[in-house]
Amino acid sequence: MNTFEGKKVENCFGGTHIYEYRLPVRTGDTFLERLGRLGKLDCRRNLPRPYFQALLPEGTTVKGVIDDQVIKVSFPSPDPAGGKQKFEELLRDLIARCLNDEER
Repeated sequence: MNTFEGKKVENCFGGTHIYEYRLPVRTGDTFLERLGRLGKLDCRRNLPRPYFQALLPEGTTVKGVIDDQVIKVSFPSPDPAGGKQKFEELLRDLIARCLNDEER
């Protein structure tokens, strides 16, 4: 069971593997803290639309606006399907933990 919606994003760069995910949680502090534990996280909070970017060890890149419910994820070219599958498993766990924190 997915707790998020994902779809491939069409763009002008052939061979890129970018997906957009709509989440049931906001990408606020709890989400970002947990995402930061998975890889290198960079947040730019001093902009009109604060954003974040996370680079995960497998080369997957996660980007989004802070406190939004949509993220864009780019998967590495050597194995985009495998990267997508691993990321979605991590995302399910991350969302479950964030939802659990909200219930407390």
